[in-house]
Amino acid sequence: MKDLLPPPTAVQGLVVLTGPDACLTVGLLLALQAAIERRPLLVIDGANAFDPYLISDLARRVGLPPPALLKQIRLSRVFTCYQLEALLEERLLRVRERFTPYGLFLSGLLEPLLDEEVHREEAVRVFGRILAALERVIEWPWTVVAACPDQERPPPGREGFLPQIKRRARRVFRVAVEEKGWRISAEEAGGSTWLWQPQVGALVARRWW
Repeated sequence: MKDLLPPPTAVQGLVVLTGPDACLTVGLLLALQAAIERRPLLVIDGANAFDPYLISDLARRVGLPPPALLKQIRLSRVFTCYQLEALLEERLLRVRERFTPYGLFLSGLLEPLLDEEVHREEAVRVFGRILAALERVIEWPWTVVAACPDQERPPPGREGFLPQIKRRARRVFRVAVEEKGWRISAEEAGGSTWLWQPQVGALVARRWW
């Protein structure tokens, strides 16, 4: 599996990935490493980018029936910041107790909050509640991977959302797509850098809209 998955960077607590949409794919594959060993993974998809074809391709390459790996993933799609808030605040603990998963992948964690139809004051209010819920979630003994694609111009009042998420992370990585592969760089001073050449399916996360 050495060339199929990104380097193992997950730790107990929060791991944040940023960069182009490729960070969604890297985050999913990173979080899946334990699911391949038959431990469940919870996925909250705020980017509408979960790709079952990528999972099926990966399963075949590691010698698993695709339905077996897909069954290990418990997926919830969220389309509004209120749905994200409800999942993190009210439902996640019950789901975690039911499935005893290895961890949680938050795909496009901030995207429901960047919807310009949500007024600035409301977005800030809901973000505060989501952040408080996330702080409790990352204290549980598991790994949480959050992929937050770059936004050139976040809506007014939301510029500080990503820095606040990063401050609560154990590790922060930036993904860059280069001609020779995908470069994954740790943001901390003196952090490691890998050039990863993916050997699985689509190299860019699919946006289903």
